[in-house]
Amino acid sequence: MLDKKIVRKAIPNDLRSIFLIEKDVFQKEHWTIEMVADELEDIPGKITWVIEQSINILGYCMLRLFNNEITIVNMAIRPAFQGEGLGRLLLGHIIDQIPSKSSVFLEVKQGNLSAINLYMSFGFVEINVRNNYYKDGSDAVVMRLEH
Repeated sequence: MLDKKIVRKAIPNDLRSIFLIEKDVFQKEHWTIEMVADELEDIPGKITWVIEQSINILGYCMLRLFNNEITIVNMAIRPAFQGEGLGRLLLGHIIDQIPSKSSVFLEVKQGNLSAINLYMSFGFVEINVRNNYYKDGSDAVVMRLEH
C-alpha cells in the first residue's frame, strides 16, 4: 500500500516540492518560484494536479481553463521517476476530468520525443510549430486534443 500513487489537486504547501521538480527537469529554463506560486493560487481557471507516492510529490501538471478550452501550461515528472509511466497516469487522470466537446492545447519542445509520443498516444495531434520558442532557440510543437 505504501507504493500506491495518487493524483490530487495541488495545494499551496506543495510549492517547494513542485518548484524543485521544475528546477531539476527544466534546469536553465525553469520557472521562478513566484511563477509556480502564481499557478497554485486558488483562482478560477487555474488548476494544478500532482502525482504523489506516500507524501512525496513525483510530478505535476498545470492547467488553464477557459470555457471548453484547456491549456496544459507546464508538466514534469521528477527525473528519477521518469520512464515509469507516471506521466501517462497523470495525463490520463487529467483527460478523464475534461468535459466532452473540449479542446486541450499544449506546447512541447520539438526534441522532447518521449513527451511528444506520450501526447500522441492520447490522441494529441500537431497543429503548428513555434520557431525559436525556447530560451535555447529550440522550436515548440503546438498540439491539440479534441475531447
